[in-house]
Amino acid sequence: MSFKFGKTSLERLSTCHQDLVDIMNLAIQVSSVDFGIAEGHRSVEKQQQYFREDKSKIDGITKLGKHNYHPSLAVDIYPYVNGKAEWDNEHLSYLSGVIEACANILVQQGRIGHRIRWGGNWDMDGAILIDQSFDDRPHFELIKAYS
Repeated sequence: MSFKFGKTSLERLSTCHQDLVDIMNLAIQVSSVDFGIAEGHRSVEKQQQYFREDKSKIDGITKLGKHNYHPSLAVDIYPYVNGKAEWDNEHLSYLSGVIEACANILVQQGRIGHRIRWGGNWDMDGAILIDQSFDDRPHFELIKAYS
């Protein structure tokens, strides 16, 4: 089954770096789990709110988060299962694999210049969700592609 983004997800995705747009557009086409875009660009005020609520380790003042750039260098997603948004480990873990694979393919094809890092595996060591000091499973951010 092939999914596509709705109007709101497309609007949020349009605030992101073109590499993120390309990665997410490929991922939604090949994924067997539907998903939407929860957030692309984030204002400094919203970043400060998330910091105060312990939803972010970055305050947006002393350091900008990847969501705070124009265009955004990060995107947050949500799986859409049985007609509703879900944030469970199973669906987010599955989607992280799909999204990372799509990014790797696009890098190998020379179509994008960044790889992706998932907030459930910050150190990218393959040990997901068990060795992270901060869990941000809906979060994906661009990092420099390996040479």
